[in-house]
Amino acid sequence: MAEYESIHGTRVRYLTSDPTLDSSTEGQVWYNSTSGTNKALVQIKAWSSGGNMTTARRESGAAGTQTASVVFGGGLPPGNPDTNATEEYNGFSYSTGGTLNAAREGLGAAGTQTAALGFGGATYPSPGVRNVTEGYDGSSWTSLNNLNNVRSYVAGFGLQTAAIAVGGAPSSPIVLTTESWDGTNWTNLSSPSNVPVGMFTNASAGTQTAGLIFGGANVSDSPPGVQSTTIDWNGSAWTAGNNMNTARRRLGGAGTSTAALGFGGYLPSPYSTATEEYDGNTWTTSSASLPTATSHMHGSGSMYAALSSGGVTSPTAFTGATYEYNSNINAITQAAWASGGNTSHRTGGRLNFGTQTAAMSGGGIYVPNPGYTDETKTEEYDGSSWTAGGDMPADKGRGAGFGVLTAGVVAGGTAGNTTVDTTFEYDGSSWTAGGTLNVGRRYCAGFGTLTAGAICGGFPSPTDNGTETEEYDGTSWTTSGALNTKRQTSDAAGGIQTAAITFGGEGGPGAKLSNSEEYNGTSWSEGNDLNTATSRNSGGGTSVPTTLSLGGQSSTSPPGTAQVEQYNGTSWVTSASMATARSQIGKTQGNSASALVNNGANASDTYIVTTEEFTGGTEVATASTLTTS
Repeated sequence: MAEYESIHGTRVRYLTSDPTLDSSTEGQVWYNSTSGTNKALVQIKAWSSGGNMTTARRESGAAGTQTASVVFGGGLPPGNPDTNATEEYNGFSYSTGGTLNAAREGLGAAGTQTAALGFGGATYPSPGVRNVTEGYDGSSWTSLNNLNNVRSYVAGFGLQTAAIAVGGAPSSPIVLTTESWDGTNWTNLSSPSNVPVGMFTNASAGTQTAGLIFGGANVSDSPPGVQSTTIDWNGSAWTAGNNMNTARRRLGGAGTSTAALGFGGYLPSPYSTATEEYDGNTWTTSSASLPTATSHMHGSGSMYAALSSGGVTSPTAFTGATYEYNSNINAITQAAWASGGNTSHRTGGRLNFGTQTAAMSGGGIYVPNPGYTDETKTEEYDGSSWTAGGDMPADKGRGAGFGVLTAGVVAGGTAGNTTVDTTFEYDGSSWTAGGTLNVGRRYCAGFGTLTAGAICGGFPSPTDNGTETEEYDGTSWTTSGALNTKRQTSDAAGGIQTAAITFGGEGGPGAKLSNSEEYNGTSWSEGNDLNTATSRNSGGGTSVPTTLSLGGQSSTSPPGTAQVEQYNGTSWVTSASMATARSQIGKTQGNSASALVNNGANASDTYIVTTEEFTGGTEVATASTLTTS
């Protein structure tokens, strides 16, 4: 029996503890003398379910990455015309994008979510196979110069300004000509660039100068069968590569010419779950298979983080299912929301502070009372249920809150429909009056601790500009640097007194904001924008890079959205959506790892009692223990 050293050229290392687990450790084996076990760090390969598309479809175009892709066009169930619908995927869910000018299926695709290219395809029942080209800018499609050859089931790869179109068929025979796109025109490349094997319904990957096509069918076969063929492209000519392990057509593809992924497809019967990885020379069957045998899907992303969108699971079963493939040394857990305990009654505009397992939520607009009646009642959350806390000294709602359960602050807001300048402090059981604000205001945002906190924005004010900032030292309020943008109707801020961020809100009645501003303890500077302009949003975090934007009202989701965005210190990225759309939310000063929301108004503009708990996504490298058999 061969020994490890003779196979790999190195001995198994003898260590008292596991080494640092990163990419340099991948594939290594060591003996941990403390635990008495042999260990190794191996790459984890797995498919997982993502959010479903709104429109189930097959043979659509797709471009982008696993967390920022666009899917467009496609065929619908028999009896329905082809679709021109576009959907954008953010890593969790789909949203509607601009519609194609020409509905079609079997089209080629290239580019990214905000700079995509769709070309060729067919519109059934009429006018049939097309040569149209369209470009997408992240919101709308523009008609561009046509392909030189009409073709459907065409393979494509590259960028919006530098792409390749190859294969496809208007009928028999298959189009062998390769076309190159320079951002303006398609050019038929000379005959040495013709694809050597007539293929269609195949998958593709790569760039304009280094790509490949694989799988598919050859219409010259009678009847058309399935291919395991791989053909590599070097920017000027095609050469035969090594075959796939499983012959198939209408499969999904993703990646580059030296790191490609092929998955699913039509065998022709049954459909396939098989996944294969390509290293530029050889196809290797992955240990992970698609959860559901699927064909006619479109793929996007990379070999390490791919996306399968839509397709069919039988000739008549169209699906909008999305599957995510990850090949990584890290075990990946997606961010998620879970239901928590309900509060005692329906309110909006609550003032909250604390953490997911030790929170206070109080005041707010109490529904059974007429008009804008605020209240004094508070509740405390222990991570599973709410219990009554001490009453506030006076009615208060729609103000700012910050701090922890045993040392928290609520400031400003309303009593009835009157704006107030009062501050109350909570010690975990009872309230006392704090310092008076210099500017009374409602719908303001708070951050920090009881002895080093601040609020910003809100309205009305002496100048009604909604830019005021005040800092609190546990006793009194001091005016600080003004916001650059008038910001009202938002309880969205996070961080500490010397390093904070605020985002969203309104610049005036109905004028929803997307911009954010960062605070250094003295002045505010512009930060990167939210992906969606939102007012009456909530959110926060214990530090700037862990801040979440929660719900609110957007132009597409009035009066409430379930959307969640996370700030990573540089930009806002979409995270897992809440189960219930809501605005005017009670929230904790949680963060991207752990947060809490409760109450607010739902998408029907009805106040609710439900609570949701957020657990952030994780990626952890874990060494596997080796066993003998």
